[in-house]
Amino acid sequence: MASLFAIRHGQASYGQADYDKLSPRGREQAGALGTRLAALKLDAIFVGPLTRQQQTYASACDAAPGLPPATTLAGLAEYPAFEMLQHFVPRLGAEDPKFAALATAPTPRLLDDAFHVVLSRWGSDAWQVPEVERVDAFVGRVRAALDQMFRAATSGARIAAITSAGPIGVALGLALELPAARMVRSSVVIRNASISELRFRTTDFDWRPDQLSLVTFNSTDHLPAELVSER
Repeated sequence: MASLFAIRHGQASYGQADYDKLSPRGREQAGALGTRLAALKLDAIFVGPLTRQQQTYASACDAAPGLPPATTLAGLAEYPAFEMLQHFVPRLGAEDPKFAALATAPTPRLLDDAFHVVLSRWGSDAWQVPEVERVDAFVGRVRAALDQMFRAATSGARIAAITSAGPIGVALGLALELPAARMVRSSVVIRNASISELRFRTTDFDWRPDQLSLVTFNSTDHLPAELVSER
């Protein structure tokens, strides 16, 4: 058996024009994460391509310079949230009067509500356009990235993947044999800089149910209480 520690990036810059970078709190979270990762004595680290994912690794290394070098995997990128909002929010406003105000008087609460509705419709494949990656394609690319990591690991290996909530939801769903919509739904509760552990068999890994197990989910016990956040 081997272990995968699936890690969400630190808090991004929610509400700013450039969301894809760590906030000051996110950098603190990543520093605390680095200390925990050093204690895990990892054999390999894989990181998604997004800026907030890469910055989480960099800040973790600042706190723990002895961490293994990172391998970037494109498949660990998040689901296409901004493309969803761009293409689906106008449709949402046309179908539901509650969201018509997004065009003239958006509020953080209304935007949050809209995103959760859009995410649900996308996750169930009820809404789709050619410009937005479909949920099955998203699950497929995350699964391919996981497969690459699993097949490269040796027995007893301890590896980490610094990614986003969506891919962690997929990993959880694959371990528990959940449908894609439930994978997406599970991702919304994943905290910043949290660690979820999965164990997998390294010999002839072929995605049989007995070859992948969830050990812990969404742990933040390495963070002080004031640094725990979901957004």
